[in-house]
Amino acid sequence: MNRRILFVHAHPDDESSKGAATAARYVDEGAEVVLVTLTGGEAGEVLNPSAAAVAPEDMGATRARELAAAVAAIGFTRTYGLGYRDSGYHENPEDVPEGSFARTPLDEPARRLAAIVRHERPQVVVTYPEDGGYPHPDHIMCHAVTMRALELAEDPAADLDEDTPGADAAPWRVAKVYASGVFPARRVTALHEAMLAHTGESPFAEWLEKRSDRLAGPDPDALVECGDWFERRDAALLAHVTQIDPDGFWFGVPRDLEREVFPYEGFHVLRSDVEVVRPEADLFAGIEDDDGRAAPDLGHVTERAG
Repeated sequence: MNRRILFVHAHPDDESSKGAATAARYVDEGAEVVLVTLTGGEAGEVLNPSAAAVAPEDMGATRARELAAAVAAIGFTRTYGLGYRDSGYHENPEDVPEGSFARTPLDEPARRLAAIVRHERPQVVVTYPEDGGYPHPDHIMCHAVTMRALELAEDPAADLDEDTPGADAAPWRVAKVYASGVFPARRVTALHEAMLAHTGESPFAEWLEKRSDRLAGPDPDALVECGDWFERRDAALLAHVTQIDPDGFWFGVPRDLEREVFPYEGFHVLRSDVEVVRPEADLFAGIEDDDGRAAPDLGHVTERAG
C-alpha cells in the first residue's frame, strides 16, 4: 500500500511540537507525509529570550523562513500554506480581530482544504481535538475547518475552491482521522516521575501544579513509537528560533531518559472507518489498501510505559 498521511496545523511551529517525530518516522518508512499550515503566524511574539527582536511587520516572513527549515528537518513530502492571518491568542472570542483566521467563514478555508484532500488522497488525517488542545482560537478553528473539509472532500456535489489543486479531482473519504495529543497524562506522569528519580527535579512540576485538570482526559488511542526520531523533532523545534528557547521547557528532559520511559507520541481517534484496537501502534492500523479498506488482522502496541 502507498501510505499517505496529511497533517493539518494552525501555525508555523505547530508541525514541530505536535506529531513531528511520528511524521519523520513515516517519511523514513516511505509514506507520503503532507503538511498543511493554515496561517502565517503573523501575530506571534518573540518567545525565545536569546533571539533577536523582530518587527511586527516582519514576523510573517520570519516565521515562513523558520517553517521552511523545520519542514526540511522533518522531511515532509509536500507542504501547503493557506495563508490566513494568525488570530493571536485571545481568551475572549469577542477579542479575535476581524479579518483573522478564526473570524473567517468556515466553508472558505474548508473548501480549499477539501480540494487538497482530494488531490493528496490520504488514508489518514491528523488535526486537533475539538477544544483545540488548548483554547487558542486558531486551534479550535483548525479542528472545525478540518472536519468540515473532510465532509466536503467526499461529497460529489460540493463546490470546492477552483484555484486550489484537487478542486476537480474525484471525491475522497479519509479512512481514519486523529487529533494529536501533545501532553497525554501518561507521558507527563512518566517523564515527571523519571526526572524526580534521576535528578530530584522535574520541568513538569509547575505545569502539573497549575494544569492538573488537563490530566483528566482519556489515554491516547494510538501510541506511535518514535524515540529514534526525537532528534529530528528537536531540530525542527529549534528551527523556530523566535518561538523556541533551546534552554526552555521543551528540552527539560534528557532525550535518552525520554526514550527509556516514554518513546511515543500519542493520538486520539476522531473518526475511523476501520476497527480500532487500543492502543494502536500505527496510525495506518487496519487499513489494507490505497482506498482505505480494512485489513483482516489488526495489531496493537505492547504497552511498556506508565
